[in-house]
Amino acid sequence: MTHCTPCRRNLLALCLLALLFLGGCATYTRQIVLRYDPVTTTRFGGGDLYLVNAEPQPPTASGAWAIGTTKNAENQIIDTLWSGVSPAGLVQNAMGRELDRTGYQVIPQKKAPDLSNKLVEITEAAISVDQVSNISRINASCTIRISLTVMRNGAPVRKLHYEAKGTDLAIKDRDRLAETMLRNTMQDIMRQAVPDIVAILEQ
Repeated sequence: MTHCTPCRRNLLALCLLALLFLGGCATYTRQIVLRYDPVTTTRFGGGDLYLVNAEPQPPTASGAWAIGTTKNAENQIIDTLWSGVSPAGLVQNAMGRELDRTGYQVIPQKKAPDLSNKLVEITEAAISVDQVSNISRINASCTIRISLTVMRNGAPVRKLHYEAKGTDLAIKDRDRLAETMLRNTMQDIMRQAVPDIVAILEQ
């Protein structure tokens, strides 16, 4: 029996290390999906509104977009965070839902139509969601920057620029933190942008 004790101790140590690895560093997001919840609650305007996304940022060869990295506790990159939708596409989807709730009939487009009374074009969209993974938790940060051109009757009226940042950490449900950070930061951008867009269109 005494000869087996070191073996059991070694086996127990290996099991503990495996559990720490599987429950810690291995639990992080590799691909992110934005499940967006609109924050607009008041009706402002109406009529057709073209929301144009010219896709200023092309995808990688795989057909996806790299929007961040995952690093370990030593600040070394261990993985890339991917999205199947471009940053401009994510902004277009979220903004379309917000503007729809304000009363507009939102019409998503890839390019501006020849004739349009009200139009918003996404001219720049940059999203970065970065994670730091260690044994006990995941830290995540998100930065979103967008530029828009608001047009009426085919003429540019105003160029708008916005930026929002957020950080958080999670011990449980760590694989959801990056998605939560993206959603929360996107909502912060929309809280800034949507009232300005409506005010310009309806003035």
